[in-house]
Order: sequence, then C-alpha cells, then structure tokens
Amino acid sequence: MDDGLRLKDKVVIVTGGCSGIGKGVVDIFIENGGTVVVFDINDEIGNSLSVQGPGKILYKHCDVTKEDEIKKCIAETIEAFDRIDCVINDVGYFPGGHIINDVTSDLFRRVLDVNLVSQFTMCKYALPYIRQTKGSIVNMSSISGVIGTAASFTYSAAKGGVISFTKALAIDEAKNGVRVNAIAPGAVSTPMLNDFLEKSGKFDEAASVVKGYNHLKRIADPKEIGKACLFLAVDATFTTGEVLMCSAGNEIGYGVK
Repeated sequence: MDDGLRLKDKVVIVTGGCSGIGKGVVDIFIENGGTVVVFDINDEIGNSLSVQGPGKILYKHCDVTKEDEIKKCIAETIEAFDRIDCVINDVGYFPGGHIINDVTSDLFRRVLDVNLVSQFTMCKYALPYIRQTKGSIVNMSSISGVIGTAASFTYSAAKGGVISFTKALAIDEAKNGVRVNAIAPGAVSTPMLNDFLEKSGKFDEAASVVKGYNHLKRIADPKEIGKACLFLAVDATFTTGEVLMCSAGNEIGYGVK
C-alpha cells in the first residue's frame, strides 16, 4: 500500500537548511519521509534540528564557499547513507541595497561565491552519486535573477547566473538521467528579508510595500517554496532546465510596481 511518503528511502542534501527557505525545504522533505542532510554553518541551530515527521535529519557543518568542506561533507554523507538522490542548493547572501559606485570588487566576488559558485561546487562533487540514482538538482535563484531589482545588481547578477548555470547543466546531465531545475522565489518570510525590512526603520510600512509588488498581496511562507522544491525533486519527472516562478505573479501584467 502506498503510504504517501514521496521521499521514502531518498537522501537529499539541503544547503542553508537551518533557516529561511532552506528550513522550509527541510520541513517539507522530512514530512514526506526523506532523509535530509543539512549543510550549513549555524552549529547552534544545526545541532538542535529535530525531526517533525517520518523522515530523518543529519546536520553537517559546511561552509559552501570552501571546496574542501563540500568534498568532506559529501563523502561523509555517502559513508552514512551510501547514496544521494537530490541536492537543493539554497544558501544565499543578499548584501543590501547599493549602487555600483559603492560596491567593491571584493564584495561582488563574495556575492557570486555564496550565491553562484557554491552551487557549481556542490553540483560538481554530488553529481557522481546523483547520476547513480538518476536523481535531480534544484538550484535556488530569485525573481531578482529573472527581472532584475533596483539597487541590487550584484545579487541580480548572481541569481541570473544561477538560471543560466541550471539550464546549461540540465543539457549536459540529461544523458545521465539527471534533471536540473531552478526556483525563482519572490518575497518570502525569511531572516534575510525581515532584516532588510527592519533596516528601513518602518517594518510594517515596508512589508506592506513588498506585499503590494505581487498579485496575491502577501509574503510567502518558506514551506511554500519547500513544496515547490518537492514537486521539482519528485513529481516533475519530464521537467529539466526550467525555472519555476514562486513569486505570486510579481513579474506578470507588466510587473506590479
């Protein structure tokens, strides 16, 4: 009898799974019976992560900007579970609003390293195992990588790179039976967004403006993005190289300003 656990016997790595969208993904995947390995640097939260569902969870301290740490943690994942079925590349870094005059090349490189290069490195070292399971990869982009965002050219460039990287890798990996897709969220209730709103000095007013950008007039819960990840990881078996917009229609109807 089908128990409805769509990730039963599957091993999934989620980067940045201690908070924000990543935590929403972890929660949804655990609810669906997955074995979730969280790669993050927040040891205080990571070591206290608990299972709220039929799945399993394992925390690994991993700075995804460091290649050696990624290699080590992937090797330990294989040692523990002998397989990888999916990688959700979620780690992200938003440096705040800025114009080009105020940005150093070092800051730009940092934004690219966290948001884009880390996804390349994760894919490079996880793919030999994902090919064995004919699994999938879901890369986290952003609406900023699709339509661009004012005063956020570094972040938009990195997230746009995620989309191009995803599409090109999907072509290369199709012959191996591996699907590679991306998600482009709009406003999601995460520490990153809330910190940005707090810095405005008028949180409620700023949140109202952000809600007004999209057609559903609200900010998403992280678990809603987790459900989209689950769809791409499990159900979308004839989908690769695609970008799933999770933006409440922010970009349609000439955009909502």
